[in-house]
Amino acid sequence: MQSILAITISLLSVFSPVLAAPSSAEHPALAARTPGNVYVCTGSNWTNTCEVLTLGITGECRRLPSTYDGHIGSAGPDTGAICRLFANGDCTGSGLAILTYPGESNLYNFNGGQDAGHQAHYIQCRQCTNCV
Repeated sequence: MQSILAITISLLSVFSPVLAAPSSAEHPALAARTPGNVYVCTGSNWTNTCEVLTLGITGECRRLPSTYDGHIGSAGPDTGAICRLFANGDCTGSGLAILTYPGESNLYNFNGGQDAGHQAHYIQCRQCTNCV
């Protein structure tokens, strides 16, 4: 019985580094995502320059960073958020596009031909409790 225990402990010490989950420090892409992050790209179908914008879900009207200001080809918020793109700086009205997870792949030809991607200069995100 002691030999089985010794073998088990020995094997666990060998395999424990393999079984350990990678940390977000080792792999930044594994960092926990929270509502309020929006993945945006300058090209449609998630191409060209892309990044995750951390905007929060406070409902604050924010100017898009210069790279994406008037150049959002595709965008999608994390689950739990609903975001709207606006042309105006007060983020009033229905907006150019409403984004929920997983997002929209072609904002340059959105909802029957509307070019929301070139018109978008502001974004506003809120928590969404009924989003699919």
